[in-house]
Amino acid sequence: MDDLAPIFKGIGFVSRYKKLCSDYNDFDNSLRGNKKELYDQVLSKFDYEYKYFPKENFYRIVTRYNNYEFGLQLVLKDGLVEPMIDIKKGNSWLSPDGRFDFIPQKMEIEFDRKKYNLPKYTSETELVSILEEIFSLYEDIKKESILILK
Repeated sequence: MDDLAPIFKGIGFVSRYKKLCSDYNDFDNSLRGNKKELYDQVLSKFDYEYKYFPKENFYRIVTRYNNYEFGLQLVLKDGLVEPMIDIKKGNSWLSPDGRFDFIPQKMEIEFDRKKYNLPKYTSETELVSILEEIFSLYEDIKKESILILK
């Protein structure tokens, strides 16, 4: 199975991501700058091992299951959370993948990227809430994929 679109549809990915972006969209008051200490502090609250890539300025979480690799990248900067997902089977990349706001287009679902592109946070509390939903999506994608990929 190279097309994971049914899994994304099954977990309500598009509507959940749209709601996340709608709930957290205060760009004018979002936290500015690269607050790596804050990001490390917030990410440590979750039960994930992550690696920070300073040159590209993102965090990466990888989960392996049998011959599959589920990757989640998070660019946290200037009050924005830019989540990206990739799923690999052996040496082949599965689809849809990439930045969350591009996934609906890859699934051929109408989606207003200008309105619902990236969630924005104005506080540590909002960042935690945003990450909780992103991790919930990630976990649901992994769980449903593993059920199908057994």
